[in-house]
Amino acid sequence: MEVEYISKKDLLMTTGISYGQLYRWKRENLIPEEWFVKKSSFTGQETFFPKDKILERIKTIQQLKDSYPLEDLARMLSPELTGITYRVSRVLSGDVMDISSAQMLREKIGQEFCSFGEACVLFTLGQARTDGFLSGQDLERIADCLPEWELNSRSGAYKLYVLRTGDANTVILCAKEPPMLLDKALKVLKVYDLDEMGSILKSKINAL
Repeated sequence: MEVEYISKKDLLMTTGISYGQLYRWKRENLIPEEWFVKKSSFTGQETFFPKDKILERIKTIQQLKDSYPLEDLARMLSPELTGITYRVSRVLSGDVMDISSAQMLREKIGQEFCSFGEACVLFTLGQARTDGFLSGQDLERIADCLPEWELNSRSGAYKLYVLRTGDANTVILCAKEPPMLLDKALKVLKVYDLDEMGSILKSKINAL
């Protein structure tokens, strides 16, 4: 799926932040430098951002900046936290996702702690159900596969694709690069970036 971009001018107007705030957050590592994309325009070169990513990130920063120092917030929003584990009951709770999805996933994975990579995948599956892309039956079938997935090796450099195949929806977890090429018989319903989902998850967990 093609990435939609937003110009710097439109970003500042949409979010209400200032030029100075935007670049301060960049210096503080709250917004990745690679999201500042230079493109040619009729006025010369202009800065653009991946629209969905930057709007979600700024929304998260605005919600949390008064509760945490920027240094702590930068760590929370980093793509991954190596070596940190999460209690499964905390990730799979009604405070983080809908309670029925949380209960089902808790029963399926059968462990007390999970890595950050595992937490991202679990959270993303729950979000896909909340967003209406997975039914309870889809989620239960996919959850049966989770013990076989080597989720500990997964980091933010992955995407989770929700696909329509026949009468059911399913998911594929794959690296961001190179792009995945699919049979046209498979319809892509939604693509979740685990980097971004991890940032949202951490903001939810730290707010508990």
